[in-house]
Amino acid sequence: MSSFKPALIKPTYDVANYGNDVTLPLNCLSGSTATLTPSTATFVQVLEDSKVPIDEVNMFITDTDEMAMVHAGNDTDYDTTWDWRPDMSAQAYQISFNFAVGMKVSAYTSGNFKISDVQIIVKQVGGGEGDFTYLNKIIDPGMTNMAATAEQVAIINFSTTVSAKVFDKPLTFQIKVNTDSGTGTYQTGIIPLFCYFSSAVPKTWTTSSVLMHIHADLAHAFPIFRDQDNMNMLDTGIGL
Repeated sequence: MSSFKPALIKPTYDVANYGNDVTLPLNCLSGSTATLTPSTATFVQVLEDSKVPIDEVNMFITDTDEMAMVHAGNDTDYDTTWDWRPDMSAQAYQISFNFAVGMKVSAYTSGNFKISDVQIIVKQVGGGEGDFTYLNKIIDPGMTNMAATAEQVAIINFSTTVSAKVFDKPLTFQIKVNTDSGTGTYQTGIIPLFCYFSSAVPKTWTTSSVLMHIHADLAHAFPIFRDQDNMNMLDTGIGL
């Protein structure tokens, strides 16, 4: 009786795969909120090289005239860090930011109030090498001074090219809003759901988010290949 040894094809890594665009919404938040009114607020959109991005973001259209801003409390500048831990080993090649922050002067006595700058820090944390900073960018949105009870919104759009492997070392995204303040009461924070202009008409809304272009890392395939080899003996035939 002749023996039968099946021919097995080893799995290969698909280098032609385009990868995947991942949207990480910056809205997993709880805490104090303040209501902003787009039709009476001042809007400034900060564009990289004055070019309008056309990233694939979630959008809808409504004529609502209210936005919720999550803040850290009265007279406290905003500073929050998000932590991203994917369920597979991946390589990130581009990180884009599309988010809005705001400032509301709810009680005014004297002086000037405004968002002075927005700082964005992207780090890879943990591991024997310690933390590694991929981005530490300070953006001056060029806001005008508020010398009364008023509101202003800064929309931040920019991209950065990276080569970051994520899995055992998660990525963190930190957003800090620094302000100039006079005498009075203000709130500042991130706007999880925002529109792009102030008029009280039907307009486009989207979520504050981080957009990433990623590919599966070779390290993701190794445990699968290893387990298949242990179970199916890829190099020596199927064990009986």
